[in-house]
Amino acid sequence: MSVGCAHSQRGSDSELPKYEHVFQKPLAEALTVTRQLLEEKGYSFEETEDPNQLVTTWKSPDKTQGRVDTYSRYLVTGIVLSPRQSVVRIFRMSHETATNDVEWRKHWWKVSAFWGEHYSDAFVKEVDLRPDSTSEKRLAMLRGVQHGTRDMDLEQALTLRLESAPSVEVISGNIAEEKRPSAVRDSDFYLEGWKEEPSAEGPCTTTVKGLPELLHPGLTLLIGEQLGSNEAPQMVGHVVCQAAQTGLAVVLGLSIPDTEQARVDAYLASPGAPADQDALLEGRFWSRPYQDGRSSRAIMELIDRVRALRTAGQRVSLVAYDTDVLRGSERDAAQAKLWTERRAAKPNEIHIVMAGNTHTRIEKGTEWDQGFTPMGHLMKDYPSLVVLEMSYAQGTRWGCDLNRDGKLACGLVGATPAPKVAAREGLSPYIQRLDVPASEGFQGLLYVGKITPSLPAILGPQEASTGPSFNLTPQPRTGGTPRPF
Repeated sequence: MSVGCAHSQRGSDSELPKYEHVFQKPLAEALTVTRQLLEEKGYSFEETEDPNQLVTTWKSPDKTQGRVDTYSRYLVTGIVLSPRQSVVRIFRMSHETATNDVEWRKHWWKVSAFWGEHYSDAFVKEVDLRPDSTSEKRLAMLRGVQHGTRDMDLEQALTLRLESAPSVEVISGNIAEEKRPSAVRDSDFYLEGWKEEPSAEGPCTTTVKGLPELLHPGLTLLIGEQLGSNEAPQMVGHVVCQAAQTGLAVVLGLSIPDTEQARVDAYLASPGAPADQDALLEGRFWSRPYQDGRSSRAIMELIDRVRALRTAGQRVSLVAYDTDVLRGSERDAAQAKLWTERRAAKPNEIHIVMAGNTHTRIEKGTEWDQGFTPMGHLMKDYPSLVVLEMSYAQGTRWGCDLNRDGKLACGLVGATPAPKVAAREGLSPYIQRLDVPASEGFQGLLYVGKITPSLPAILGPQEASTGPSFNLTPQPRTGGTPRPF
């Protein structure tokens, strides 16, 4: 859903907003981030009786022409839709007063808020201007008209801060694994690709515009994604299929621990029947007490697509290149080392490596760790390296995030693209090279469309409908903040 604009005055029907943006966040967390944004703008806060509302103190007047002063403040109001869904509205209030006004009076101010297409006077507050009022005396002499306007720029900044953060990945390390009972699954759980006959049109059903110009022996294609969507693995599957049609050997790299490689190889060599799928999912990677999007149903389907391509005679293999025991820069160094050694041994392979977009960056450092060295940086001197960032339209994905208590919660996560990667939905798949590499450390875009959540592969229909959350304390990094990769 898109963010609409609301003002204290009604506009024409064409100007009225149609939808509100719904955060996949508890309201308390969304308001905490809102408070941080306003504090960064230099505002302080007054106490409010309503925990779902924030009110800043009035800022000193902005001098205007004539004898009129303008005071400003922010009103933030939140709405709880569910334990993990909320709406936040930010209004910038202004009050104009003549400098020779010395009367003590009570004034009302109100703002118009909306839900859907309907306006209502939802927020009304009386400001007590008596000299002995507990309200701050800076308003004691204010008199005039107060206006409230929806601050859409600030709401957009809030949306980006809440929904454009890198995907959180949690490493379980050498935690002892308890023996699990054999899975008992309904027939509708299983992928049905093993039943399908080869298509007369061939295995590639979708063409990615701009990919043929990139394909050549020795290409390394790093694709950075927001984890937990249906569309990114699906689009990477199209890229792999199209690359395989060149006749060259293609290697797909997935961010799965290398301890799962034997199970993956066995599955790729199998018919892909239900028993084979059960065997693939026996690995601890698929049954962790948290699921960060790397073990989604869409990833399972991507593995099955590689199996189908091999069955059709394509030269495609799959490498589980991640580690479950290293963290931070050490983890990325091990990943880069694996690909460097494979490139030296097989120089003509096409490598298509899928990873969270923190790891594919060419530039060093992140907001939370200036010393972090990503895998992409360690591979930047490759003669044929192309780093693509996922371009998408606003949607929802499955992922993990930190709540206010520093605990990890996994579930549906809002996904709002930053301006450099944003695109409208409904376009045909394409790759766009950038004339100048982005400062974030990528060289082009892979458009995937509006993203939708892909739930963990092992969730059954009941869990999928309720959207469970899991709590776990992640491994902290320097400074005590949990490490998001």
